[in-house]
Amino acid sequence: MVSGSFAEYLAGLDETRLARLLRLRPDVRIEPVPRGFGQLAERLGGAESLAFALRQLTRDGVRTGQAVAALGGEATVRKVARLLGAPEPVVADLVTDLCERGLAWLDGETVRLPDRLAAHWSAEVGDGRPVADVARSVRVEDLRVAAAALGAEAEGLRKPELIARLADALADTPAVARVVAGLPRPARDCLDVLSHGSPGAFWSLPAPRPAGPQRLLAAAGLALNVNGRWEVPREVAVAAWLAEFEPPVLTGPLDLPSAAMSPAEMLATAQAAAQDVLRAVTSVLDTARSKPLAALKKGGVGARERTRLAARLALPAETVLLAIDVAHAAGLLGHTDAGYAPTEAFSRWREEEPSRQWAELATAWFGMEHAPTSREQDDGKEVPPPLPLASGAGMIRRALVRAAAGGRSFDAAGRQLDWFCPLHGYEPDEVGQKVEAVVREGHLLGVLAGDVVTDCGERLAAVADESADDPVAELADRVASLLPEAPCTVVLQSDLTAVVSGQLTVRASRLLGAAAVCETRGTASIWRFTPETVRHALDTGWNAESLRQELAVLSDRPLPQPLDYLIADVSRRHGQVRVRGLRSCVLADEATVTEILHTRRLGKLHLARLAPTVLSSPYELDNVLAALRAAGFAPVAEDAEGAVIIEENAEHEAAASRRAGPGATRDRVSATNLAARLLADPEGETVSDGGPGETFEQLAELNPRLSAAELALLADALDQERDVAIVYRDKNGTRTRRAIQPRVLFGRWLESWCYLRNGDRDFTVANIESVAPA
Repeated sequence: MVSGSFAEYLAGLDETRLARLLRLRPDVRIEPVPRGFGQLAERLGGAESLAFALRQLTRDGVRTGQAVAALGGEATVRKVARLLGAPEPVVADLVTDLCERGLAWLDGETVRLPDRLAAHWSAEVGDGRPVADVARSVRVEDLRVAAAALGAEAEGLRKPELIARLADALADTPAVARVVAGLPRPARDCLDVLSHGSPGAFWSLPAPRPAGPQRLLAAAGLALNVNGRWEVPREVAVAAWLAEFEPPVLTGPLDLPSAAMSPAEMLATAQAAAQDVLRAVTSVLDTARSKPLAALKKGGVGARERTRLAARLALPAETVLLAIDVAHAAGLLGHTDAGYAPTEAFSRWREEEPSRQWAELATAWFGMEHAPTSREQDDGKEVPPPLPLASGAGMIRRALVRAAAGGRSFDAAGRQLDWFCPLHGYEPDEVGQKVEAVVREGHLLGVLAGDVVTDCGERLAAVADESADDPVAELADRVASLLPEAPCTVVLQSDLTAVVSGQLTVRASRLLGAAAVCETRGTASIWRFTPETVRHALDTGWNAESLRQELAVLSDRPLPQPLDYLIADVSRRHGQVRVRGLRSCVLADEATVTEILHTRRLGKLHLARLAPTVLSSPYELDNVLAALRAAGFAPVAEDAEGAVIIEENAEHEAAASRRAGPGATRDRVSATNLAARLLADPEGETVSDGGPGETFEQLAELNPRLSAAELALLADALDQERDVAIVYRDKNGTRTRRAIQPRVLFGRWLESWCYLRNGDRDFTVANIESVAPA
């Protein structure tokens, strides 16, 4: 290993500190895990891995890292503290936090950053040349003016001495920052453009005469004329970056007020919300099992289908959005040719304890990168659920839940979001929408109650922070006492309704779904029996006696007389009219046939009387059945030989979701296990699988710019049919981040399933700029 390198620093950590770092960076524990500290350093320094870690930093952490980048190779805790005007112990703690997250390391007293991160933060601060380099190409008179403007003695000095004086003056960063802060806004905007663009990007005339903002910058000694082009020295760019912050630059942890809510009230609210969301998700998936949710051509469940579903299930629109997205993210809902239907995992989930059911949904929600009830748009058009989309709402959600843990005010944390989550990237009006979405979804899931994070929410965040081997099982164990199982009770009432409390069992769901319609949902749901719903149950194979018996068993008491009479009356009328498959023949007693013939709304069937008890129609059997039922009759279907046709009530099931969540198709090694493995084999020389294979070598030849760790991830995804995230540059130079599942490598192209485009795409291997676990 290279002396002073990131890999050497990692190899020098003891097992406890290394395991902590690996817990904070769970993406590097996804198979195939790094072989040796060299590959670990490459994985930790990858663009996707760095982006994941940066999302968890506070504003103080980001500013400390930027200060380290600004100082470059001279960055020490003391110099960073001096630059930021902060106490050394505070800066030391922040640097330690960066090191623990694998975002920095100490080489003696020097603080160093991974190359990609150093380049990123340097570009944000301003990565121009030092004044000592810039000044060599500047005229002596211009240097004299600049030095004098900054308060340095410049008369009678030669060029080398002027350069030294100017360098000394610019070395006092706080003083230069005060000069920048005193500039008018147009001059500061001009300075910002010069600091972050290439030299000459703002002014490029052969012999410019300073005017406006440029004149002010030149007169203040902040911009130098280099061969007819304006250039800002790095020292000035750093001072301009510092001048953007109101003192103090580092504010320290914010003191949030406590939220007033009794533990008993908070628990009751969380339990009620958890029960409601479990009922809602169950209802949506039970409905999708009977009839898949209609999918748009581009994928996703459209607004019309969601509105229909909300009306049918008596659920708010936001609850339906949340249920679809979270169920898909948890692997309970998948796509079929007929639409979206439950996966095989739903049947298992349906029988789990409430704590386990809630843990699966809450874990999926906490890890999602978008807000289900505030989805971003693509070119002004809705991206319907459950299609994936790029969003910063996930980092806002996690930051706020963690910030408000311990009984602190969630609303106060939301107002201070820019400190807890400085990299969210939203405008003020947009960020307000995302915070509102977190509050709305948190209340629906029982993560929030009033203005406080519930015990369930705190345990959700704690399990996520600990990076448990099986976070769902761990969370289910921790909330088991908070979310006890509520037995399903059904009370049949004389007003032809059933009041259901607790979680519907599969048996109850199927019976009520066939014979009743849900009117309201909440702590208890109300289902109503009508002639139409009972007739539907009889159409699907129930008979009056079996319906009575099953309802009596479900409610554990005799049927109310009105319900008994309703079932008897519908059963008596059911089958009086029979539609035989010819195209089509309607059979009934003479009085009923006469009534049908004189029913005006059935005129579109063009019925003709063939005999006193027989009618014919030129329409198909299904169309005739539907029209008769809409007119209030209760017909049954018969085949050509007169046998009654029992209508199928088929249950639909989707294959396992292609992508149930980040890393869902890969195993994750525990932090302790991987730490021990790396310390036992620092160079990665002892490997059980024989090292890089043929696929690795082919990919390395096609794209030598990818690191060994990135090539290993891509080769593993191709060989094992796993998902990866790539940054891809197309032939037009446009960069996009895509989650893909590679399938075949042919020539220099990679045939893959692209989740962004929801279809097959070919990617030129040489144009893949980075690879990370999906």
